[in-house]
Amino acid sequence: MGSTPTTRLSQAQFAAAIGLSERALRRYERGERELPQATRLAVIERFKFDPLSTEVGAAKVMLSPMATAAIREPRDFWVSLRHEQKVFREKNYTRLGQIILTWRDHAYFTATTYFAMKHLSLALDIPFGIEVHGIDWMLLASAATILLLISSVVAEMPVFKVARHFLRMGKRSL
Repeated sequence: MGSTPTTRLSQAQFAAAIGLSERALRRYERGERELPQATRLAVIERFKFDPLSTEVGAAKVMLSPMATAAIREPRDFWVSLRHEQKVFREKNYTRLGQIILTWRDHAYFTATTYFAMKHLSLALDIPFGIEVHGIDWMLLASAATILLLISSVVAEMPVFKVARHFLRMGKRSL
């Protein structure tokens, strides 16, 4: 392995200096794991630069630009929110729990989409749905699904982050 331009240390020496194994440092380089705050602070304290402040800083600790992009928050708000939710689920739920939550999310999305499409078709007076004896059973099933799942979906929703995002967007448009 090479040495870093500012420290003249090998990767193994650099990893040891900040309290990491060489294997862990390689995972950060490849973007497989996020750089923990404690490790970032160790680099700042020991070498007097922030590895995440710029691409140049990342190069100083031999992090690839792709790894740096994975470490930093994605630019798109909804992508970062989805990523946070995925990481939270991976940490707090078993694989089966994650699958069940994914099914729940898909069922909720499908039900709300159908419900919205039905209301749009009624507003535009366009036939939509399957009615049996004058009853749209899909609409009833959608409404029941929404009522059944709304509390669990909303409970996981980071309402304050979403509200803050919309407030920032409103300020930018002014």
